[in-house]
Amino acid sequence: MAASWGSAPGMTTAHAHSLRRRVVVTGAGGYLGSVLVPKLLAAGHYVTAVDTFYFGRQTLEESEDHPRLRVVVQDVRNLSSDVARGIDTAICLAALSNDPAGDIDESWTESINVDATVHFARIAKEAGARAFLFASSCSVYGASDERSLREDAEVRPLTAYARSKVAAERAVAAESGPGFTTVSLRMGTLFGISPRMRYDLMVNAMTASAVLHKKVGVDGDGQQRLPLLHVADAADAYVRLVTDAERLPKTSAVYNLVSVNASVRDVAEEVVAAVPEADLATTAKGLDARDYAADPSALGRDTGIAPHRKPADGIREIRDSAVARRLTPEEVENASTVRTLLEQAKRPAAHGGEPVRRDFLPLAKADIGPEEEAEVLDTLRSGWLTTGPKTARFESMVAEYVGSRHAIATNSCTGALHVALAAIGVTTGDEVITTPISWPSTANVIWHLGARPVFVDVEPATLNIDATLIERAITPRTKVIMPVHMAGQACDMEAIESIAARHGLAVVEDAAHAIGATHRGTRIGSRGNPTAFSFYPTKNMTTAEGGMLVLDDDELARTARMLTLHGISSDAWKRNSATGSPHWQLHLPGFKYNMTDVQAALGLHQLPKLDAYIDRRQHLCALYSAGLSGLERLTPLETVRPDDRHARHLFIVALAEGTPETERDRLLDHLRSEGIGTGVHFRGMHLQPFYRDSLPHAYRDLPVATSLSQRILSLPLFPTMNDRDVEDVLDALRKTEA
Repeated sequence: MAASWGSAPGMTTAHAHSLRRRVVVTGAGGYLGSVLVPKLLAAGHYVTAVDTFYFGRQTLEESEDHPRLRVVVQDVRNLSSDVARGIDTAICLAALSNDPAGDIDESWTESINVDATVHFARIAKEAGARAFLFASSCSVYGASDERSLREDAEVRPLTAYARSKVAAERAVAAESGPGFTTVSLRMGTLFGISPRMRYDLMVNAMTASAVLHKKVGVDGDGQQRLPLLHVADAADAYVRLVTDAERLPKTSAVYNLVSVNASVRDVAEEVVAAVPEADLATTAKGLDARDYAADPSALGRDTGIAPHRKPADGIREIRDSAVARRLTPEEVENASTVRTLLEQAKRPAAHGGEPVRRDFLPLAKADIGPEEEAEVLDTLRSGWLTTGPKTARFESMVAEYVGSRHAIATNSCTGALHVALAAIGVTTGDEVITTPISWPSTANVIWHLGARPVFVDVEPATLNIDATLIERAITPRTKVIMPVHMAGQACDMEAIESIAARHGLAVVEDAAHAIGATHRGTRIGSRGNPTAFSFYPTKNMTTAEGGMLVLDDDELARTARMLTLHGISSDAWKRNSATGSPHWQLHLPGFKYNMTDVQAALGLHQLPKLDAYIDRRQHLCALYSAGLSGLERLTPLETVRPDDRHARHLFIVALAEGTPETERDRLLDHLRSEGIGTGVHFRGMHLQPFYRDSLPHAYRDLPVATSLSQRILSLPLFPTMNDRDVEDVLDALRKTEA
């Protein structure tokens, strides 16, 4: 609950300030935090207790209504600067604590133990705090032959948890400076009673096992030494550092905080002495490589802090509590940090669980390397930015790659489609047969020419136009068939071209997704039909914005090229270069669809990488398909023509037939909350308000497109994704299955 912070009655402001600090504690509901917070309050301090409270708010219930306590339920990775406003001291306890917890997911460990710690230190510093106390661990020492390690000893972390503590110590120290002291306390393994009880710490675990199972296990000879610290001693040390802040160093310091150094076997024998009915058992499994003792004398010398509680004290506390409460094995298991974190990882983020990713995985991402950067810079420095020699060079490369006579660079695939239809002569009153499952450009360019798009339903396995349905859509007004190679899968071009030939129709291919795809051994774009490619940033290769029209017909190419630049006879290079002529003629009322040399500069180096990009996409799609085999709800689109090469621009999956659109949209929201980007490719044009109102009859004629529009979604796919990224997506999907 929130408290109003002011001076206590009967005290002057100066006197109150000298005794009472304003403290923020992260991890306040944890094993140490739930002991520390009441002690800070008892010492007269004002406390803001921050935690996610995975183990419940009851860990602070005895202090919940205290007038100097403010409880903030917040993930430390999203810690608000408001939390630190007006504080004197920040205490960072929040962490994925102990080695097994830290090993669950190293990126999770780093995000909390390192990144969130540094974030907290910075907002505390900006808020004017004078001290930042960080809970580190003696585990940073790893294994050592030295008898007793001082703070300047070499650190040899053996686990993800210990490595995170080393990294956080160094990062926190880097934030220190005049007026802002940072202290890292390397604590021994904690033990003892706490409101948030843990039985996964050595002393506590041995004692609970002795009481419950009448057995205490020791691996090997048990001579490994470990520094130990009673949780109450740890809390007392933090209270002392807060209260006697003048004893803190002026900049940064690291201290060992230890009650006693003891061997594993010594502790086990003390447990058996306290629980005589228990036997000491020796095993040979899982020998712990950690073996070290830590010297706590520096902290005592500088601050007077001297922990005094021994393992025997903690053993008696835990034994007496276990007997009095009739501790059960289920309680021990339920208190497990690892178990709770694993449950948290499985719980959907939308329901308070841990998201699969903190760094958002986008649906698509362009791969721009130093070659592209250098070429763009060369273009900028050349002084020639618009359509010029690099555009011409890029056109030649694309024509050679796909196997076409002509390639005309445009500002977009939309522009390429528009000039293709215009060059063919599509005009008012004509009809163009196409698919409803596409980006709006496909239908819009038809409409802009005064013609009418006629939608034909799609194949359920590919989302490509169903060639068996095309013929029945042909009327005397039909002029063009415009298939879309959806997601990079080639349409059945033999069937489409055969229909077009029988009826005297032109074919224009929308290959926005399909550069690099092949159909029966030939590349898309090599069949002679006007074919439009897209180089938008999400596509298999990019020119930032841009497109390309490829075709074989010389006269059609001449007309299309003029239409891309106002309908005039000469582009800027032909008019203004050293060998050009300023004269030009307007032959057609054209458009402004030309590509610039800045865009082409990217394409010059993207095209040579295209096949490797597609190979990588194929690999990622294979991982998706294998992983999805265990998920009943989702089915990937199939490659139904195995002789083709799928460009794998998109990886589209469909929910089961009859799934309502709201369920698909809930899945999209779920994935986004898990840190996974998605897309919908596409909601049919016949369902969009403009075409729904303009072509109302189309809805009833397109059952497959209508159904799939409500059930499909696209998963992240781009060549710089790694295999772990795919597994993250699958993990997020598995959460919904669970």
